[in-house]
Amino acid sequence: MTTEPYRHVESARRFEPTEGYVSLRDTCPVHHEADHQPDFYVLTRFDDVAEAVRNHDLWLNREGPGVFYQGGGALGTTDDPDHARHRRVLRSAFVPTTIDRLEPRITAIVDELLSAMLPLGRGDFVDLIAGPLPALAIAELLGVNPDDRADFHRWSTDAVTALTGGDLDDYHHAKEQLGQAVDRGMDERDAMVAADEELPDDVLTLLAAARSEGTLSPGEARHIGYQLLVAGHETTTSLLGLLLHRLIERPELIADLRADLELIPAAIEEGLRFDSPVHGLFRTNAVETSIEGTTIPANSKVQMCFAAANRDPAQFEAPDEFRVDRPKAEIGKHLAFGWGIHHCIGAPLARLSIRVALRRLLELTTDIEFDGVPTRNDSFVLHGLTSLPIRWTTR
Repeated sequence: MTTEPYRHVESARRFEPTEGYVSLRDTCPVHHEADHQPDFYVLTRFDDVAEAVRNHDLWLNREGPGVFYQGGGALGTTDDPDHARHRRVLRSAFVPTTIDRLEPRITAIVDELLSAMLPLGRGDFVDLIAGPLPALAIAELLGVNPDDRADFHRWSTDAVTALTGGDLDDYHHAKEQLGQAVDRGMDERDAMVAADEELPDDVLTLLAAARSEGTLSPGEARHIGYQLLVAGHETTTSLLGLLLHRLIERPELIADLRADLELIPAAIEEGLRFDSPVHGLFRTNAVETSIEGTTIPANSKVQMCFAAANRDPAQFEAPDEFRVDRPKAEIGKHLAFGWGIHHCIGAPLARLSIRVALRRLLELTTDIEFDGVPTRNDSFVLHGLTSLPIRWTTR
């Protein structure tokens, strides 16, 4: 009897992809996916992934976060000193205190979406809430023209396909459209400065000022705006859909959250650990290195498999159980947002959007159930649902 070799691209696309990571962590913690073009390596143990993402001198971002080599990045797809310069421009807009001031506006967006959803009694949660909410939230923070917001979901969906080798023509078109929207927003703020008008307090104002001052080149400012729009949308959609899916699977957990809404932040952290919406981004090693006895040639693409690391039994008690009551030492210990200097700058906005959406959904309904079979995306890098049919009773 022969055993089929592990194929990462195939296994990671399954609805429950983390099942395949158990054997990798135990027997092949550095997996080589030799049949893919380009070939790449996968790190699966928590300590190996955490050490790699902390060691930014060895593990570089400048070749892009996807499996293909894509140079000329910005922010999360570049390295210091450029990375630090880019992040300084944005720091004031993404600190938790600034994000918290958006809560009334995020609540209004959620309530508007729910007012359209709840009378239906049944529908696709991804289409109705999980898809549009993150796009509207990040657009609010950036200050994107409302006329452009309706196109964000389509553009960002096409753009993220570059991570896993989708249609590159669609990717370049979407990237260009998003870039043009960012440029228009910055140009509008330049015109406001010339007319001595009061500027909005948003990210596009920060980018326009940095472009004018020369802190950022025009290309860098545009790329950063584009990157925030795409990264802030897809991953939050995935997390919100998967989190509700796990809660519906365990009705007692929904009851616990309804009884104590203060448990919602812990549920979000468990969702991030249990169903990491970014299964693993790629880094490129500057020099040849050895991990767990495996030699990785210089300039290799290596996937930091956050999803596998976040189910590592060496770090988490009963890691394959979804538990809102995890020990305090384990809550928030996950790698879902990365670690170190490249920790996701948009994490506070994602947490706020999901906290508000889940709270209002639980407050306004009495029960939520599956109403069909959920569908996940076709990606070995991003893990999310493209459809979550549910039915509900409004309170």
